[in-house]
Amino acid sequence: MMGTIGPMTSLLLLLQHFASIPSCSAFVPSLSESTRPAVPRPLSASTCHTAHQSSWSAADWSAALRTQPLVAPIAIVDTIGTLPLTFPAGILYKAGPARFENEGSGTREGTPYAHWLEGDGAISRLQLNPEAGPGEPAATFAFRFVETDLQLSEREEGKILARGTFGTNKDEGRNAFDFKLKNPCNTNAAAVGDTLLALSEVGLPHRLDPDTLAPQGVETFGGRLVDGAPAATLGPVLGAALDPALGFGDAVCAHLHEMDGRHAFVAMRQNAITSATCLRLLELDSKSGDIVSETESVLENTGFPPHDWAITPSYAAFVATPAGGDLTPFLLGSKGPAECISFQRDVEAIVHIVPRANCKVEAMSVPLPAALHPVHFANAWEAKGNAGEGDVPALEIFATCWDDATVRRMGTTGESLLGSWAKVSGGDFGGVPTQRLMRISTGKEPAVEEAVPGLGHVDYVKCHPRYTGRRSRYVWGSIAAAAGNEPAPLAPPQSFCRLDLHTKQKVDEWFAGERRFVDDFVLIEKDTETDAGSNNTPEDQAWLVAPVFDAETNTSSFVVLDGQNLSAGPIFEVRLSSHIPWGLHGTYTRIK
Repeated sequence: MMGTIGPMTSLLLLLQHFASIPSCSAFVPSLSESTRPAVPRPLSASTCHTAHQSSWSAADWSAALRTQPLVAPIAIVDTIGTLPLTFPAGILYKAGPARFENEGSGTREGTPYAHWLEGDGAISRLQLNPEAGPGEPAATFAFRFVETDLQLSEREEGKILARGTFGTNKDEGRNAFDFKLKNPCNTNAAAVGDTLLALSEVGLPHRLDPDTLAPQGVETFGGRLVDGAPAATLGPVLGAALDPALGFGDAVCAHLHEMDGRHAFVAMRQNAITSATCLRLLELDSKSGDIVSETESVLENTGFPPHDWAITPSYAAFVATPAGGDLTPFLLGSKGPAECISFQRDVEAIVHIVPRANCKVEAMSVPLPAALHPVHFANAWEAKGNAGEGDVPALEIFATCWDDATVRRMGTTGESLLGSWAKVSGGDFGGVPTQRLMRISTGKEPAVEEAVPGLGHVDYVKCHPRYTGRRSRYVWGSIAAAAGNEPAPLAPPQSFCRLDLHTKQKVDEWFAGERRFVDDFVLIEKDTETDAGSNNTPEDQAWLVAPVFDAETNTSSFVVLDGQNLSAGPIFEVRLSSHIPWGLHGTYTRIK
């Protein structure tokens, strides 16, 4: 059987966050308190590190992916440094997988999940206050699992009760023709209005109390979306009765974008017959959480829906190389849907351009001269005066991608997008696709080129938040151990860097240190006396906030770096009593 059940496969796109994550067979139980040193190591300014492999080991990397058992609340041990007054008070919310096996019950042993990306989601809440007075903390921290009904039932019964996207099957009962997939809520967290949303592309977001992280149920966006396996059959009219009977519903892309006081979300279903992605662009007022606009569109021949996308003042842009696969093993219960997907042979990527509500044009698709697989988008903007034939808008898009040679090879061999994790679990990343920062242009002459030649593998790319959808010069990202002018290797991320799109060079870098790993970060606009909140804010005026895991102490810290001078090291560090498993995405909410 050919075709896809797209959003049920879309969590495979999380592999692109950093395609070097060991399989769960490499996981070991969480360290006991007796083996965990009580005092984290201090961080320092960057030092150039050239011996990549010596800066980490496979055991170190595996430790970053251990379950967090939460036998006791994670507390702040101490803080180092001072938050400057140009740092805006607010709350960092960050999501990630944090439990990688079912705990079992009684004499029954627990069952490990098939893949790290199926881990139960948890949320970190870090509140920062640069104006804290005497006796007041400059930082407070909380960590809590997303307590969905399914996760609570699994913990109570000590069983895996639903299939996973990456191959986990139920402990008991029939897996064949069971299309219900577990929503781990482990990919992103965003506060909109008076609620916090925990997102994962297997289903709808879950609402949480933004202060206590307590569960508040499923978010349907005012009843517009349906909770169920995110797929469709015969379209909105003929499928209106069939889809609910099959348990089909909607998913929401884990990546959202904030621009001009609006949070933009993408809701989606994958048509199991046509392989088209049916999407709905929902824009919410960032303060009230009210929906202010809604746009529907169809992306033809995508194979699976987007994990990330880009926004401009007039458009939403999606990039995809057509894919498909034989879902028979999934239908029969022997594989997860992500294990069944591969690229089509000898096809190029397509930019799907969807107008926002303020733009009265039709959606359009622009073929590119190369096959690409986008991972994360740094930014996009409209290049005025360079429209193509038929008024195709000229967009400049910057995203990390698997390149043309990689995608064509995978299409020729029929290799699964999930790939093999046996070597990766042993610390060998040689077979993992390199993610390169690419410049993608539409308009008169669609083109693809490497934005920073020779950079090597990079991920989690971002522009200054004030420059989202506007022409920008700088991009921040994460790379492996600092290597001077050498290409960043395929290895766990240990450094943050700033890239100059004008000079096409890496201009700044901070290496976290040996046996330390970084994951995704947030960029926060600096508050300055003259430019705070204006469109004239210099685009290097940003703070970078991120967690750092230390394999030597098995603890995590949160660091604040000056985005203009990364190499100077943290200006403020929050050191925790335990570890936070290597995680995914987050957002920062200012406290006015």
